[in-house]
Formats: sequence, structure tokens, C-alpha cells
Amino acid sequence: MMPSTLRILSWNIQNGKGCDSRIDIVRIIDYMQAQGPLDLICLQEVARHFPEYTSAKQPDQLQALVDAFPDFVPVWGAALSWPGTAPQRRREFGNLTLTRRPLLDRRIHVLPATSAQSSGQELQTPRCAVETLIEGNAGPLRILNAHLAFHDAHERRQQLAYLSSLQQQEPPQTQGPGIYAQPFHCVRTLLCGDLNLDSRHEHYRWLAAQGWQDAWQLCHGSRSHQPTCGIHDLEQWPQGPHCRDYFWLQQLRPLELKVDTLTNLSDHQPLILTLEH
Repeated sequence: MMPSTLRILSWNIQNGKGCDSRIDIVRIIDYMQAQGPLDLICLQEVARHFPEYTSAKQPDQLQALVDAFPDFVPVWGAALSWPGTAPQRRREFGNLTLTRRPLLDRRIHVLPATSAQSSGQELQTPRCAVETLIEGNAGPLRILNAHLAFHDAHERRQQLAYLSSLQQQEPPQTQGPGIYAQPFHCVRTLLCGDLNLDSRHEHYRWLAAQGWQDAWQLCHGSRSHQPTCGIHDLEQWPQGPHCRDYFWLQQLRPLELKVDTLTNLSDHQPLILTLEH
């Protein structure tokens, strides 16, 4: 019998760049290993062989993380994958989910994007979400590890709609053989990550209207969200401390949600959710 709770960490690690401007993925690893037993780790902004975003000592942050957590199954989603200095050293940037619970299925979702010309925004980058289906005591559980658009609110709204639609899909009416089988119908979903929306934004209210429940509100009631960004890095975030990282739930019951506002190993703060499953 599997344990009745899941302990999940979500963190935009800013490719291991701390608020001291030093890039060091080992510090991120040491921090996570010090948090006690974790069942899932959902990271955003992991870099591979990108000189701008990695150190010479650790050019492949994905491999360093996989090596550091050998008891976990990695599910890697590269939002972009460009040629590097060698065929086996492609420059990649994306999201990583690590699971210690039995893995049932996995998918990488390329999120909707608007053209820079139509949006009026000069800075854009591809975005993705890593979907991981794991075995739970009450049936399959879907984990969506996402990093949404920052510069374009319209693009972010499209991405939220896409992710929300995954939960609304009806199970197939018929089952087929082999690749046409549909063995895992999932009604319980967790959406986490850097959603790049403030808790006061209309997109927050839109998600709630779609049936998503904010784990912070379920755990802390009307208490204001603890900030997950802009605490230690006021150069990137001149607006100061605010919340843009979340756990949103459907058909799930959270027991505890903590935000570490003290660590300055990234411009974002790590969140740890304890969940009945």
C-alpha cells in the first residue's frame, strides 16, 4: 500500500542563478535534498549547454539533477532545442518533473504562442508544460508542470485555456488494441509552476471560474498569498514581493502548503505542497 500523502516541490530555479548572480545548480540540488523526503519535484527554467545560462563546471543542468536524484524517474520537457557545439550537446531550456511514484504516462505540451508582430512584444520564447501521470491510491493523478508567458497577457490567457481544456476532455467511448488503448482516465489534476500571473490579475479569477482551486486558499483561507517572487531580487522585480507561482487543484485535497521566503538561490521561491492522493 502506497503512503496516503504526496509531498511536492515546485520551483522556478532560474537556471541555478541565485540573487548573487552566481549560477550554481549544485546549490539548488543541496537545497532540495535538505527538504526531507519528496515524492515529486517540478522545476522550471532548467538549462542544458547554454553558455548564457549554465556554468562551465555544470553545462548540463538536466543531467546533474537526474544524477542527484537516482530514485526518481525524470520527465524532461524542452521548450526549445537548438543546435549546440556538438550533436549530443543541444542547447535546451525547459521544465523538469522528477517522480518517485510509479509513472503511468507522460506528455510534453507545446503551449500556444502569438507572434511578436501581432502581440507588439519584442521578447518572446517558446513555452511548454510537462504532463506526468502517476499512480495514486484513488486512481491516476495528473501533474502539469508549467511555465507560462511573461511579456504577453493574451498569450498567457491562451496557454491557461489550453491547460484547462486538458482537464475537460471526456474519456473515449471505445477502447482499441495496442496504441489505440486508453488505459488511464484521469479526473484528478494538479497544475503547478511559474504561471506569471499575480493573484490579483483577472487570469487568476478566470482559472477559479473554470473549477480550479488555489491550494493556498484551501490551506490558508483568506490570508494573503505569501510572495513567491521579488523578495531578494528587486532589480528584476522593482514592484517588490508578489505571488506568481502556484498549485492549482481539481478533485484533490491539500493538507499543507509552505513557501520558503528566505532562500535567495533563485529570483523565485520554492513551494512545497503536502497532498492527499
